[in-house]
Amino acid sequence: MSHSHYSKSLDTRLATVEGSIAAIRRMMADGRPCEEILLQLKAAESSISKISKLVLKDHFELCVKEGIENGDESAIESFSNILEKYVK
Repeated sequence: MSHSHYSKSLDTRLATVEGSIAAIRRMMADGRPCEEILLQLKAAESSISKISKLVLKDHFELCVKEGIENGDESAIESFSNILEKYVK
């Protein structure tokens, strides 16, 4: 199944992460304390994790559901494979 997981909300979240990463790069270039940098890295990581969960949820609710409804037995196997990689 191929669906676009694009939404304004996801785009806004990604833009925020993009800005955070740019700010972290500036912090590092400016020689900011490691503790401050680590806190910002953790915040960016948390934001990316939330985005990943939203995309995974959409994938299940849209792609996998559609595959099952259309008799595509590989939809569950495909989801299981991506879930296994996601939770590593």
